[in-house]
Amino acid sequence: MKMHSKILTALILPLAFIGCKDEDTTETGQNIQATPDELRGTWNTDCIGSDVLNLPATKREYVFNAIGDFDRVETFYSDSGCQNLVATYKVIGTVEAKGHNPESTDPDTNMINFTVNNATLTVNSDTIIDALNTMKLCGKADWAVNKETEVTNADCEGSRIGKGSVQFDSYDVRDGQLYLGQKFLFLSKDDASARPKELDTGTPFHKQ
Repeated sequence: MKMHSKILTALILPLAFIGCKDEDTTETGQNIQATPDELRGTWNTDCIGSDVLNLPATKREYVFNAIGDFDRVETFYSDSGCQNLVATYKVIGTVEAKGHNPESTDPDTNMINFTVNNATLTVNSDTIIDALNTMKLCGKADWAVNKETEVTNADCEGSRIGKGSVQFDSYDVRDGQLYLGQKFLFLSKDDASARPKELDTGTPFHKQ
């Protein structure tokens, strides 16, 4: 299977809780705020198209808890109906809503920052194991089926998602659906100028 840098970048970069307090700190000492009520809970996309690893479909999920934590999970499938799971990419960290995005022409578009604590990749099918081990993806040659592998801070084909790095994004919750910025890739640039001004209205997340 041919794997090029663009596809790997999309995979590695490209998120049931209780408790309630207004403020907390991360393990790196970052001050975090309570998550807005409108964001709290679990949000999922439908089965949508993908070109990652030449796989045709993916599903995406974010889970936001009350005290500023998030899980982001993206699952990849070998069929267009999202039945045959091939890989699972997960990022956990902290999230902070920052108010209206002044760069957007839409007054309802808000700013949101995701700070990374940990990133993992799990291969769920043996169909891509040989290719990943041959190329030593993320510096690893021991990829195995259903083994959750940490990729935080790893160099993965020139791309890297570092602990403590930030993804600057935009969002809005409208008609019971969550929309994020046009660029879904979890690309941690530590650069606020990378924040998208527009929302990806073609990829809604539905509240579960």
